[in-house]
Amino acid sequence: MNISDRSVLSCYREIGEINAEHGVTLVQHTTTGLVYVKKILTVYNTEVYLYLRDHHIKGTPEVLEVVESDGQLTVIEEYISGQTLREILDHGNIFPEEDAVAIIMQLCRILQEMHRAQPPILHRDIKPSNIIRTSGGRICLLDMNAARRMSPGKAQDTQLIGTVGYAAPEQYGFGTSSIQTDIYATGVLLCELVTGHLPKDGIPRGKIGRIVSRCTRIDPADRYKDMAELLSALSALGSRPALDPSMRAGNSSGFRYMLPGFRSGNPLHYIIGGFAYFALLALSLTYTAEGLPAGSFVLWTERLLYLVCGFGILLFTGNYMDVWRSLGLTRIQNTLLRLAAVLAIDFFLAGVMTTFMIFAAMILRPFY
Repeated sequence: MNISDRSVLSCYREIGEINAEHGVTLVQHTTTGLVYVKKILTVYNTEVYLYLRDHHIKGTPEVLEVVESDGQLTVIEEYISGQTLREILDHGNIFPEEDAVAIIMQLCRILQEMHRAQPPILHRDIKPSNIIRTSGGRICLLDMNAARRMSPGKAQDTQLIGTVGYAAPEQYGFGTSSIQTDIYATGVLLCELVTGHLPKDGIPRGKIGRIVSRCTRIDPADRYKDMAELLSALSALGSRPALDPSMRAGNSSGFRYMLPGFRSGNPLHYIIGGFAYFALLALSLTYTAEGLPAGSFVLWTERLLYLVCGFGILLFTGNYMDVWRSLGLTRIQNTLLRLAAVLAIDFFLAGVMTTFMIFAAMILRPFY
């Protein structure tokens, strides 16, 4: 690293850690006071970062400084505030189809600009943790560590890189990365946003399922030829952005406190949630106990306890206030295993509730 590079980097002082394991820190410019992200990379493509520094692509962090020294690349880039799609999905949420399609269409436009570079820049690591959704609903594509220029003449990739589940077959030595490699991962992402799981565990039905299926075909030649063609297919779905972002998945300002069943914007979920709450209320109000008159204080107290306990179980089952994450349930990647764990805890809570009701009755009955 020469004196000029040292001088450039000395203008940024570290103020916090984002990911210490991967060398990502928060820095502040000593003169302007503006906050940026500093990354120290050991796996990288210098040419890609230099291109992004000189040709900012909308929807990606603006790259300010690129310094290479001793087998490492130091990058200073724009700090983007928001939630990653991984964080949103790990909260137990999935996206309404129109929101998922709107997100993927934004992503396609970002990738389209990257692919227009000469030669095209391939991201090669599209996944929920590399995409941030800002409070205004804007999508930003992060982490260009695996990105490289397309090399049509190569028989296969010389460096195998990507994330299992999202990486296309050609990234494992079965060919060379191309525009279709990013299309593959985009289809995987669309599936996960809508269903909460990867295509290997099942794709959604209908038109979205057909799009996912074509994106993720084994042979790159069978996928969409470019992002423009994929955008055209998505546009044909009649997608539209959410009218009220605060009521959609992933916006913590309003979504976080909404009752389970009323968070996704899906009318079917409204019906199921409304029925569940109504059924609980009806069962609580009609609860009777032998020897207790209908209007007695003790009976109404027991009814209230029944309602509170049952409501607590419904809130847990619906992952209210991200309770699953607190218990470590979101770490269970297999959907069926996660569901089994939730049901097991539901039965445990029901047992606790029954025991509590028995003891409460033993305490309250003598006062009648």
